Amino acid sequence: MKIDTVLPTYNRADDLGRAVESALAAHVPAHCDVHLIIVDNNSKDHTRAVAQELIARHPHRRISYVFEGKQGRNNALNAGIAFGDGDIVSFFDDDETLDPHWYETIADAFSDPAVDFIGGPCRPVWTFNTPGWMPQSEYRGVIGIVEFGPDIREYGSPGFHAMLNGGNSAIRRPMLEKCGPYSPLYMVGEDRYMYDQLRSHGARGFYRPDMIIHHYMQERRLTKRYYRRWSYEEGCQRGLMARGEVVTEAAFLRIPLWRWRKMAGAAAIVTRGALLGQRDRPDIFTAELDLIQFWGFLRWRIDFSKQDLFIQRY
Repeated sequence: MKIDTVLPTYNRADDLGRAVESALAAHVPAHCDVHLIIVDNNSKDHTRAVAQELIARHPHRRISYVFEGKQGRNNALNAGIAFGDGDIVSFFDDDETLDPHWYETIADAFSDPAVDFIGGPCRPVWTFNTPGWMPQSEYRGVIGIVEFGPDIREYGSPGFHAMLNGGNSAIRRPMLEKCGPYSPLYMVGEDRYMYDQLRSHGARGFYRPDMIIHHYMQERRLTKRYYRRWSYEEGCQRGLMARGEVVTEAAFLRIPLWRWRKMAGAAAIVTRGALLGQRDRPDIFTAELDLIQFWGFLRWRIDFSKQDLFIQRY
């Protein structure tokens, strides 16, 4: 089994060595051949020098350096995928480290020919205190925290609504080629785009709790401003993706009524929090993020040129 591991990086030369060394330290089963592909996404720091030093330090390991001058994680991923030739393409990021059994999990999962993709938990490594307003809901994923319990679960199965996280994933190359490349339209939502593509092509994927990466948290991201900006951009990306969807339920402005009801509830929570001076409660900030994301979704979901501003019932 040939496994490509694509590691996109941008201006994190000081973190790159830690990530690469963790991949080289992970145990590789005897029947597997791993190719680590470092993709420098137009970094302005000394990333190239660090990558070249790592390659020179490990001459007996298959490590490649690829420079991608077009900015954007989607472009870096596409460059890494195109450079490799492995049967399986795996991904992790430059602020992460691999669990020693990561490749063993990949080999075990893909020994089943019915498996097209897998993902796993991203466990935080904290070097600072977290604020009291930090959301504990799905917005944990904004800063790269992913954890869905101790059981293997199939993506898209009843009751399991998780999305594949690109920062800890592996996909069969034939399926990836059917679904890819990553679209230039989605600079923020590239993971959601690929997951939706996988689902639309009938790919079967599983959450593997033993496919673990450790994510070194960045304090600069843990601000309300960062969460708000991410929520708005995510909403815009979802709205753009939703334009081609056929709505099969009661809707207003081509948006299901249940979404409007959910936003009405979020607005009530935010209003109550403002009146009581409790904006820093995690549940209230979560409701605020829901509203921000919905606003972005609404702006990009509606194509005003088609005059779809009316109540629809299908």
